[in-house]
Amino acid sequence: MNRLGRYIFSQTFLLTTLITVILSMAVWLMQSLRFIDYVMTKGISFLIFFKLSTFLLPTLVSTILPIAFLIAILFIFSKLYSDSELVVMRSLGLSNLQIMRAPLIAAVIFLSILYAINLYIQPLAHTGFKDLREDIRHNLTGQWLQPATFTAIEGITFYTKRKTRSGDMKGVFVYDARDAKNVAAITAEVGQIVETPKGLRFILYRGSRQVVDSKTQKPSILNFEQYSVDIETNKNKGPRHRKANELSMEELFHPDEELSDKDKTLLRVEVHERILLPLMLFPFVLLAGLAFLLGDYNRRGRSKRIILAVFSCLLLEVSLFSILNMTGKYDYLIESAYGLIFLVIFICLKFLIWPPKPKIAFNAPVNQLEVAP
Repeated sequence: MNRLGRYIFSQTFLLTTLITVILSMAVWLMQSLRFIDYVMTKGISFLIFFKLSTFLLPTLVSTILPIAFLIAILFIFSKLYSDSELVVMRSLGLSNLQIMRAPLIAAVIFLSILYAINLYIQPLAHTGFKDLREDIRHNLTGQWLQPATFTAIEGITFYTKRKTRSGDMKGVFVYDARDAKNVAAITAEVGQIVETPKGLRFILYRGSRQVVDSKTQKPSILNFEQYSVDIETNKNKGPRHRKANELSMEELFHPDEELSDKDKTLLRVEVHERILLPLMLFPFVLLAGLAFLLGDYNRRGRSKRIILAVFSCLLLEVSLFSILNMTGKYDYLIESAYGLIFLVIFICLKFLIWPPKPKIAFNAPVNQLEVAP
């Protein structure tokens, strides 16, 4: 690249990176707020909270990077257009393809980054996020049960007035509604939580258990010195079924033979989504560049060119997502998604290399004046 190309490339790369970082961090902070509840009410550490929210970053970057790239291209070409720098470049003999060379090189670099995220990093992040979330949900220890807070666990509502430093709970109330015919209300002075292979065991001391008979509607009260309530939180805990976005490319290309045809179709769609979506960088850069390179120079027409470029990119992206959403029912539409992207790229390159000739306005013939002899 010459000096002008390096200038456009550096501006494109830096601006895209800056926009991606700012938007990703803003969305990441908003998405992380939903995990604050785990810290405030569940008692998990900030380290686990940070790890859980960090797993969201690859997905955010892969979604925001193409949009940030389009914004950067529109901003840079708008600036070049308004400052008449594009006119100067053409006066120096640079063709449209030479002007677009630097943005296209930047698109190739960002494409490799997106493929690294979509094909390798993002599946690992999805798996790590869901595994950690399942561990938090099944790891129901005493730190989940906060004082003066009702906590529902597997059909049992638990409440304790306060907790001591040793972990004992004072003023315990348990509402056991697992059996609709024998709903029990249990109160105790002291309670403890013990983990067992099947789940949790609440050991209660010095309390009473009240049950209302479903037929006679008469209450039955049992006073006890020690009573235990078992909750089988691990009874269904086994190998978690992983979704398509958690599978590696090798697992997507070679699915389990026991899967249904519908599941195999979903895996096939996931493969092509990971390949197709990063390719949107090339139509974005070409449509944005052509919006400023084609036509006559008019500083007042800059807004129209930006609107035209944004509308074209938006229409292309909506069409692509519509096709991908219908591929679950019509497999042959996957090939049309590739055809749509490459058709747009081919048309843009055609106008880039061979721009249309400007229209020539022919004036009406001027009537000759009759001159007296």
